[in-house]
Amino acid sequence: MYELVEFRHLRSFLAVAREGNFTRAADRLHLTQPALSTQIKQMEDGIPAQLFVRERTGVMLTPAGAALLAYAEQALRLRDQTFDAVQAIDRGTAPPLVLGFSLFIEHALVERTFASYQRLFPGSDIRPSPQCTSQLLAWLGDGAINAALVTTPVKAHDLVIQPIDRERLLLCLRKDDPLASADAILPRQIAGKLSITFDPKQHPELFSYLDSTLSRAGVSIQPRHLCTTPHDVQWMVKRGLGYALVRESRILDPDLVVRQIAGVELIAESAFVYRKSEGASHLALLACELKSAARTLETGHKKVAKEAGLRDRVPAQMKLLG
Repeated sequence: MYELVEFRHLRSFLAVAREGNFTRAADRLHLTQPALSTQIKQMEDGIPAQLFVRERTGVMLTPAGAALLAYAEQALRLRDQTFDAVQAIDRGTAPPLVLGFSLFIEHALVERTFASYQRLFPGSDIRPSPQCTSQLLAWLGDGAINAALVTTPVKAHDLVIQPIDRERLLLCLRKDDPLASADAILPRQIAGKLSITFDPKQHPELFSYLDSTLSRAGVSIQPRHLCTTPHDVQWMVKRGLGYALVRESRILDPDLVVRQIAGVELIAESAFVYRKSEGASHLALLACELKSAARTLETGHKKVAKEAGLRDRVPAQMKLLG
């Protein structure tokens, strides 16, 4: 199915869509107008769908053509990126992956990113650089690293941000805490006790998002005990210094448990980010690979939640991408 539609047809379609005129599009492609018209007819027959409405002053996209426009651009861009990557593999010139990753990103995601890059570019050099998010973004800006795994949101206009994982954030507390007997904990029950967190300076956008969203439920984060790693978080909770938020898939200390905050659904989103540039084809290809794997990963998180019996029992939810 669709075998009649080739890359040359997409290229011709884009030229006509952008020029709004067959004559100008033909000149741009160095084709005769009849040859261009034939390609568009072949494409419309091969889909099949009418892509343009012919008028006396030119052509306009139909709703079907408008829908195809973004996909055609993406398909040609992916073609170029794929062929650039194949050339790099053939020549043995695949650039190294200098990958920064936040200390709170799951190691499984880091390993998956390394493995994906090795599959795409066998024998390529990979250089890991763990650091806090604010420093990773600074490194991306000055070229010290060429990609990073971070938790969103991030503020950067010149970055490509590809989400690759989403999972719930739950309240972490001691197993012998009186609140641990409940499946979901009311916000008023933890007022003033959510005191174990990362340093807000390390990721101000995420902290602001968490704090503002929780505030609407009547919970404020009190950053009295600052952590640099997930291990620090669990150690402080175990010592009874307060409560903390942890990812649902996190392996817990035997003395700790996680519980849902009633009426609040917090979603931690991890993303692969890199700078937009002419030489980023290898990173764009890696981003596509990670995006494809994300669906399988999200299914795995849902399975974990089901097995743990951590279902939402409160209909009113507040969503957070952070």
